[in-house]
Amino acid sequence: MTHSLLSTHRVTATLVLRSGLHIGAGKDAIEIGGLDLPVVKHPFTQEPYIPGSSLKGKLRSLLEWALNRVENDGSVWGSDKKGQYADDDPILRAFGTTHKQWRGGPTRLLVRDAYLEKAWADSIRDQGLAFTEEKMEVSIDRIQGKAKDGGIRRTERVPAGARFDLDMVFKVFDWNGDGGKTDRDCLNRVLEGLKLLERDALGGSGSRGYGRVRVENLKVDERDVQPGFDAIVRFDPDQPVVLAGV
Repeated sequence: MTHSLLSTHRVTATLVLRSGLHIGAGKDAIEIGGLDLPVVKHPFTQEPYIPGSSLKGKLRSLLEWALNRVENDGSVWGSDKKGQYADDDPILRAFGTTHKQWRGGPTRLLVRDAYLEKAWADSIRDQGLAFTEEKMEVSIDRIQGKAKDGGIRRTERVPAGARFDLDMVFKVFDWNGDGGKTDRDCLNRVLEGLKLLERDALGGSGSRGYGRVRVENLKVDERDVQPGFDAIVRFDPDQPVVLAGV
């Protein structure tokens, strides 16, 4: 059996918000008149960003459902200690697993934190605008037809139109003599996962309209793959759409 690293590929794109995005940050203190649900921000610049863990977790979840790889108890795929998982499993290859019996190699996908596109952030500063917006959420008493006591909360969101720089790295291995084919298929699955993300939502409250995104300027190693990405109309669990061509 042969195990060797063949290539490392960089995937870049722009994530454009089509609706407000809320990826929450914990609150260390309760402030009078403060926000109930703030978004995560960079500690030094106070600019909102998309944590790589949030994006990677969402892509994994979407692909688990699309590829029919969902554990019976709803936990992450690959978490069943007694489970048997194939070495070529695309989820475990791309996103990783701590399963002790896994023999498919290291995690292939690295997802970096996505920060605001510099040109967009500079334009917001020049206009004297804020990077986030405040949205009121109300719980209604169905009997009285009015807001419940304590049923109003203030949610912070990154507004529609914000642009974030997406940056991911994918490693292709020759694993057990496959010449890297299995990993190249996995990379294409990840790109398909981005298409699934466009049709779903990122962050919290997606069922209420939050977190709708669009992927623009998609490139693999600086090669434009956006036309092929835009052409994806359906997800085939048996055959990935070939976009990367690595």
